[in-house]
Amino acid sequence: MKKIIATQVVSLLLASFCVSVFADDLPKSGSFNIQSISKADAPVKFNDDYTHNTATGLTFNEKGSGPLHLGKVACSISSLTRKGIDRVIGFCNFEDKDGESIFVQYAGKSNANGEFNGINNIVGGTGKFDGISGSGPVTCSNTNKKGEFPCTQKFDYQLPE
Repeated sequence: MKKIIATQVVSLLLASFCVSVFADDLPKSGSFNIQSISKADAPVKFNDDYTHNTATGLTFNEKGSGPLHLGKVACSISSLTRKGIDRVIGFCNFEDKDGESIFVQYAGKSNANGEFNGINNIVGGTGKFDGISGSGPVTCSNTNKKGEFPCTQKFDYQLPE
């Protein structure tokens, strides 16, 4: 009988420890950095000034674990280039390996080399990211391969209490 009670106590303590570790996995506020690599579809041209397309890819947290590590990203991309106006805007869904998402609206500028610099604004999320808000810089480069581009992103975030 004592052995059964001891086993149950150890199991309860272990379960409590695991819940505590997973609950503390994402602090209520902080920041994290990710790298992503995406491939864009062929752009749909409205005219010579406006294009729209989508891109999908993979994300890697720079720490090798944590938020969005080994996750997926899908983005819409709208570009306006006219007489020196080089603006890019869109939305992204960053999904972690558990299937929970962070939703982002981004905006910035591109240059003649296909490089992009802008700001991500976090507009919400699901699961452990429910109610998340925040922002951070995003920079993407051009690999000179058709539609392929790597990005570096920092997220400063807050979760509701």
